[in-house]
Amino acid sequence: MVDLTPDQITRKEELTHKLQMGIITTDEAIELRHLLEQEKQNAVSFGDFAKALGIVFLIGLVIAFLTDDRD
Repeated sequence: MVDLTPDQITRKEELTHKLQMGIITTDEAIELRHLLEQEKQNAVSFGDFAKALGIVFLIGLVIAFLTDDRD
């Protein structure tokens, strides 16, 4: 697995903030989910299950946003 690049980390932080503020777009939420999935895979491959669990929770929030946005 490849770690997120510094640019990807910055983008993930920006999108996470927008999600928290409730101003994220659907395309941004999809991008955030992709970045989080990659980060989760990295955490699992290194045995950091606590980090992976936190990421899964955040992915759940993104999915909830996407589900609400489609209604």
